[in-house]
Amino acid sequence: MPKGIPLTEDEVSRRRYEIFAAATHLFVEKGFNETSMREIGEAAGIGKTTLYDYFPCKDEILISFVMEEVHQMTACATEIIAQDTSAGEKLRRILSRHLDYMVESKLLYLKLTFETQRLSFDSQQRIQTLRHAYQDMLCDLVREGIQNGEFRPVNPLMAVRGMFSMLTSAIYTSRPTGTPQEMLHEALDIIFKGMETR
Repeated sequence: MPKGIPLTEDEVSRRRYEIFAAATHLFVEKGFNETSMREIGEAAGIGKTTLYDYFPCKDEILISFVMEEVHQMTACATEIIAQDTSAGEKLRRILSRHLDYMVESKLLYLKLTFETQRLSFDSQQRIQTLRHAYQDMLCDLVREGIQNGEFRPVNPLMAVRGMFSMLTSAIYTSRPTGTPQEMLHEALDIIFKGMETR
């Protein structure tokens, strides 16, 4: 941790975020492997030695950034799950918020998704553990909907994987049929209601 006058927890968090912001801008602009710790320090307005007080390597910057994003989405999902509404509506609200984040950070999200695949196996496992916990929250909502008769019996994990795939398609498609939110809404209608006539 930085030497000298002790920093408060908020100050440390703010400084780490500033480093995240500087680093991710460089990762998008130059690429992860092509960006040095020295360049990150310069972009963040701190010396290389001070930078190492916060992060021992580039991998840790990328991992910490991705994990923080997953934490934020998990916190948002937790708030929505606590609301007094149906399982389906909760899923729609969570995925809508997730989509908003992806739209706001379209290039960054795509670039960092690619870069995280180049991390070590152990580093990827740390990220996957959090992502799976987030995914499992949505699976629990599908199970809730099945139990209360809102959904027919399906494989919750396959259903959630399909929903996440629709998030990506709503943003990166080369043949849009509306805004990302409109396409997500229509796609979720297909998942929830199915295509077969009743």
